[in-house]
Amino acid sequence: MKQYLIIVECAIECSGKYLIIRRPEGKYAGGLLSFAGGKVEEQDEVDVFDMLRCAVKREILEELGLHLTGQINYVTSEYFVDDSRICTINNLFHYKYDDLPTVTPCEREVPWFGWMTKEEINNASNSPEWLKKLIELVR
Repeated sequence: MKQYLIIVECAIECSGKYLIIRRPEGKYAGGLLSFAGGKVEEQDEVDVFDMLRCAVKREILEELGLHLTGQINYVTSEYFVDDSRICTINNLFHYKYDDLPTVTPCEREVPWFGWMTKEEINNASNSPEWLKKLIELVR
């Protein structure tokens, strides 16, 4: 039976820009731009009917020091096989801030972050095709 790794990402938006991170070197897609997120873990089962959103909240707090307290909207999911041949299901969510939040990144997880427009994301040399496709799905 095939096993899957379940991950979540969150497109955090404020004033028409998105909070984008650069993935750490030595990890999958190291050095490339991405939305923040990570693996769904056992502790996310605290809400058995909404564990993916629990994972989003936990990952964003761990990686960026942000508390997501409002509505977190589901955008899409995608399937891929990573460099280690792990079958992965990525679930993308969207969260919108009215005012620019104070980001306090975990340096080990987030070596760089910035607020970027869709155009800047699409034009960045280290922006992978999958990020460009996902950003177009965020409404």
